[in-house]
Amino acid sequence: MSLDRGTKIYAAVLASICFGILLAWLLTLDFRLGEIDDMLQRDPLISSYPYPFRAMQIRGTTAIISSPRSSAMPAVKFIGLIKPSLKNLSDQDPKLIAAQKELAAVQSKVRKLVVDREDIDRVEWRIDKEWFAEKGIWLD
Repeated sequence: MSLDRGTKIYAAVLASICFGILLAWLLTLDFRLGEIDDMLQRDPLISSYPYPFRAMQIRGTTAIISSPRSSAMPAVKFIGLIKPSLKNLSDQDPKLIAAQKELAAVQSKVRKLVVDREDIDRVEWRIDKEWFAEKGIWLD
Protein backbone atom coordinates (compact mmCIF):
# COMPACT_ATOMS: atom_id res chain seq x y z
CA MET A 1 0.00 0.00 0.00
CA SER A 2 1.40 3.34 -1.06
CA LEU A 3 0.60 6.66 0.61
CA ASP A 4 -0.45 9.65 -1.48
CA ARG A 5 1.67 12.81 -1.48
CA GLY A 6 -0.58 14.69 1.02
CA THR A 7 -0.49 11.83 3.53
CA LYS A 8 3.32 11.62 3.26
CA ILE A 9 3.64 15.36 3.91
CA TYR A 10 1.22 15.13 6.85
CA ALA A 11 3.17 12.19 8.31
CA ALA A 12 6.47 14.03 7.89
CA VAL A 13 5.14 17.19 9.58
CA LEU A 14 3.62 15.14 12.42
CA ALA A 15 6.87 13.19 12.90
CA SER A 16 8.85 16.46 12.95
CA ILE A 17 6.56 17.95 15.59
CA CYS A 18 6.81 14.81 17.74
CA PHE A 19 10.60 14.78 17.38
CA GLY A 20 10.76 18.48 18.32
CA ILE A 21 8.66 17.92 21.44
CA LEU A 22 10.78 14.92 22.45
CA LEU A 23 13.99 16.88 21.91
CA ALA A 24 12.69 19.85 23.93
CA TRP A 25 11.69 17.52 26.77
CA LEU A 26 15.10 15.80 26.76
CA LEU A 27 16.89 19.15 26.87
CA THR A 28 14.95 20.19 29.98
CA LEU A 29 15.76 17.02 31.93
CA ASP A 30 18.20 17.51 34.76
CA PHE A 31 20.03 14.25 35.34
CA ARG A 32 21.44 15.65 38.58
CA LEU A 33 18.07 14.89 40.21
CA GLY A 34 18.62 11.18 39.65
CA GLU A 35 22.21 11.46 40.88
CA ILE A 36 21.03 13.08 44.11
CA ASP A 37 18.29 10.47 44.59
CA ASP A 38 20.81 7.65 44.05
CA MET A 39 23.23 9.26 46.53
CA LEU A 40 20.49 9.51 49.16
CA GLN A 41 19.45 5.89 48.63
CA ARG A 42 23.04 4.70 49.10
CA ASP A 43 23.17 6.23 52.59
CA PRO A 44 22.01 3.61 55.15
CA LEU A 45 20.52 6.13 57.61
CA ILE A 46 18.49 7.92 54.95
CA SER A 47 17.38 4.86 52.99
CA SER A 48 16.18 3.07 56.12
CA TYR A 49 13.98 5.98 57.19
CA PRO A 50 10.25 5.42 56.46
CA TYR A 51 10.00 8.59 54.35
CA PRO A 52 11.83 8.65 50.98
CA PHE A 53 13.61 11.99 50.69
CA ARG A 54 14.12 12.90 47.02
CA ALA A 55 15.31 15.71 44.80
CA MET A 56 12.40 17.51 43.19
CA GLN A 57 14.08 20.32 41.26
CA ILE A 58 17.33 22.21 40.87
CA ARG A 59 17.30 25.97 40.36
CA GLY A 60 20.77 27.34 39.78
CA THR A 61 22.78 26.10 42.75
CA THR A 62 19.73 25.44 44.95
CA ALA A 63 18.36 21.91 45.26
CA ILE A 64 14.66 21.60 46.08
CA ILE A 65 14.33 18.50 48.27
CA SER A 66 11.11 16.84 49.37
CA SER A 67 10.18 17.10 53.02
CA PRO A 68 7.51 15.39 55.10
CA ARG A 69 6.92 18.41 57.31
CA SER A 70 5.78 21.98 56.93
CA SER A 71 3.30 24.32 58.55
CA ALA A 72 0.55 22.25 56.85
CA MET A 73 2.02 19.02 58.25
CA PRO A 74 3.79 19.45 61.60
CA ALA A 75 6.48 16.92 62.52
CA VAL A 76 4.33 15.44 65.32
CA LYS A 77 1.49 14.69 62.91
CA PHE A 78 3.88 13.21 60.33
CA ILE A 79 5.51 10.99 62.95
CA GLY A 80 2.07 9.71 63.91
CA LEU A 81 1.67 8.57 60.30
CA ILE A 82 4.93 6.66 60.03
CA LYS A 83 4.89 5.38 63.62
CA PRO A 84 1.25 4.82 64.60
CA SER A 85 2.23 3.75 68.13
CA LEU A 86 3.32 7.36 68.78
CA LYS A 87 0.18 8.95 67.33
CA ASN A 88 -1.66 9.80 70.58
CA LEU A 89 1.30 10.59 72.80
CA SER A 90 1.80 13.93 74.51
CA ASP A 91 4.14 16.38 72.76
CA GLN A 92 6.43 16.02 75.78
CA ASP A 93 6.60 12.22 75.70
CA PRO A 94 10.25 11.07 75.47
CA LYS A 95 9.41 8.59 72.67
CA LEU A 96 7.87 11.34 70.54
CA ILE A 97 10.75 13.70 71.27
CA ALA A 98 13.21 10.96 70.24
CA ALA A 99 11.28 10.40 66.99
CA GLN A 100 11.40 14.14 66.26
CA LYS A 101 15.16 14.17 66.88
CA GLU A 102 15.55 11.17 64.57
CA LEU A 103 13.64 13.00 61.80
CA ALA A 104 15.76 16.11 62.32
CA ALA A 105 18.97 14.04 62.18
CA VAL A 106 17.93 12.32 58.95
CA GLN A 107 16.85 15.59 57.33
CA SER A 108 20.10 17.22 58.44
CA LYS A 109 22.09 14.37 56.88
CA VAL A 110 20.11 14.76 53.62
CA ARG A 111 20.96 18.45 53.58
CA LYS A 112 24.65 17.82 54.27
CA LEU A 113 25.00 15.22 51.53
CA VAL A 114 23.26 17.42 48.96
CA VAL A 115 25.21 20.57 49.86
CA ASP A 116 28.48 18.62 49.75
CA ARG A 117 28.02 18.35 45.97
CA GLU A 118 30.15 20.82 44.02
CA ASP A 119 27.17 22.14 42.05
CA ILE A 120 24.79 22.75 45.00
CA ASP A 121 25.19 25.57 47.53
CA ARG A 122 21.78 25.49 49.19
CA VAL A 123 18.85 23.22 49.99
CA GLU A 124 15.27 24.39 49.95
CA TRP A 125 12.63 22.09 51.44
CA ARG A 126 9.27 21.54 49.79
CA ILE A 127 6.40 19.58 51.32
CA ASP A 128 5.87 16.31 49.44
CA LYS A 129 2.18 16.56 48.56
CA GLU A 130 2.37 13.51 46.28
CA TRP A 131 3.61 11.25 49.08
CA PHE A 132 0.85 12.42 51.40
CA ALA A 133 -1.74 12.04 48.64
CA GLU A 134 -0.66 8.41 48.25
CA LYS A 135 -1.48 8.03 51.96
CA GLY A 136 -4.90 9.62 51.46
CA ILE A 137 -3.94 12.99 52.93
CA TRP A 138 -4.55 16.04 50.75
CA LEU A 139 -2.49 19.14 51.58
CA ASP A 140 -3.14 22.61 50.19
